[in-house]
Amino acid sequence: MARTLPKLGEELVAQIEAAWAQAQPDWARRRLLVVRLIAQHELTVAEIMKIADVSRQTVFTYRDKLLPGGVAALLQRGKAPGNRPVVRGAVQTEFLAHLAAGKFRRAKDAQAWIKKRTRRTLTESGVRKVLRRLGGKLKVPRKSHAKKDPAKAAAFKVELPA
Repeated sequence: MARTLPKLGEELVAQIEAAWAQAQPDWARRRLLVVRLIAQHELTVAEIMKIADVSRQTVFTYRDKLLPGGVAALLQRGKAPGNRPVVRGAVQTEFLAHLAAGKFRRAKDAQAWIKKRTRRTLTESGVRKVLRRLGGKLKVPRKSHAKKDPAKAAAFKVELPA
């Protein structure tokens, strides 16, 4: 048995039209299009699916979000929080101070400091990513650079202690 689309009511229709008149991102515009077509009450669910290029379930999901919470609930996006950075807050400022002072010659030095300070282990590539994100630069190039020109690597090792 097919589900029917009930009338939304004057107040919700006014909210939808007010939100439609404002500038919205593409994802919000699509949601508003679906509920706007529902509010017009002239099309079937199959026709709304084709016009808005969404699935049948999505049409009913958007309608079910709209009914209890209004347009604000429809336009609210539930984003999961990302991973929290290992180096943040006071640890970040201390890390940047050590980096500016030149205490990290290699990524392994920074990796050991992060492990000691935060008790979390990062891979060497993870440490390099943290350095890149914070705008830091190490004193010594990667090992692969030393393998490319041994003469330059030897000259660099001689001038580095000075």
